[in-house]
Amino acid sequence: MTIKQIQSTCAYCGAGCQILFTVDTEKNKILEAEPANGRTNEGTLCLKGHYGWDYLNDPQILSKRLTKPMIRKGGKGSPLEEVEWDEAISYVAKKLSDTKAKYGPDSIMCTGSARGSGNEANYVMQKFARAAIGTNNVDHCARI
Repeated sequence: MTIKQIQSTCAYCGAGCQILFTVDTEKNKILEAEPANGRTNEGTLCLKGHYGWDYLNDPQILSKRLTKPMIRKGGKGSPLEEVEWDEAISYVAKKLSDTKAKYGPDSIMCTGSARGSGNEANYVMQKFARAAIGTNNVDHCARI
């Protein structure tokens, strides 16, 4: 067994804590995680950072990722079908427009994530909710 320590940034929130992974390089598996002395975490990790990395070793999660958008064209219960991005975006836009027209803008909610694509994407999401949809129903996981 060849063991190597690799320093990385924890992906669970936007804090940017530094983390040291102990890796078996022959099996390409993470064995454990421990805190690195980063500016944000100063040698500590929360429970998610300390124990939440195990999904990286699960090939079932990684192999089941979608590579194209999917729509149930036949309605509820019908199988999902791969579609192109233009069709998927048009489908979602129509569903949101129909929902807003029938139930009002406050029937729609948007939520962001600190584990996603950053503050810019969260800003665009809340701007879309408020300006395009007309609702203040915006939430974010950082409040927890």
